[in-house]
Amino acid sequence: MNWIVTWISMTAAAALPTVPADGIRDDARIFGDASRQQLIQEMKTFHENTGVRLFIDTNTYLEATDSTSDRARGLLQSWGEDGAAVVVCIDRASQALPSIVVSDAIWERSTTLEIMTAIRAAAEKMGSRPITESEAMEGVTVLMQELKHIAMLARTRDQVFRRQDIIIAAAFGALLLLGSGIIAVVVKKLRSREATLAEQHLFPDIEVGQRFGAPNGGGVIVEITYRK
Repeated sequence: MNWIVTWISMTAAAALPTVPADGIRDDARIFGDASRQQLIQEMKTFHENTGVRLFIDTNTYLEATDSTSDRARGLLQSWGEDGAAVVVCIDRASQALPSIVVSDAIWERSTTLEIMTAIRAAAEKMGSRPITESEAMEGVTVLMQELKHIAMLARTRDQVFRRQDIIIAAAFGALLLLGSGIIAVVVKKLRSREATLAEQHLFPDIEVGQRFGAPNGGGVIVEITYRK
């Protein structure tokens, strides 16, 4: 059974096109030369600013068994290489909206609301059928703008969390230092008390001569002085 699953996976991977060098596979010929070059430059700048690679896949016609969402997920796995990546898959013959798939690396540092808002904003710009060059360009541009904003929010959250970690670490260090000082004082006092309790006072045996006075009295000492 395992070899059947493996064979199916290998067959599906073999059916996918190789990753385009410039990030755009335009089989449906949606983009003209000038628009394509403009888009390539914008995608390059987007990658430099966010670390996210954007791929575009347009198709003239897909089989009914090969939906744009399934194809986009397969391309993301094949082209994205487990990094931060986004795939936009367009089927010009379909009435469905383009499929936009985001990698796990982006999901992990963003919220669901942020990502879904970006995808919806981009897809709505590419909503007409058949999709035109200007609509595709506008939709991809909006997607890059939204993802750039998401990346900025993610960096801000990271900075806030790091600042909070530093504050917590400093406070914890201060508490440890204060606690160590208190413990040192208590230990010193306990040792001083133990030393005091351990002291022994020894009195020497003294023989005292007989004294006059009442029994058990302190005695009376009489001193007689003669003047010359």
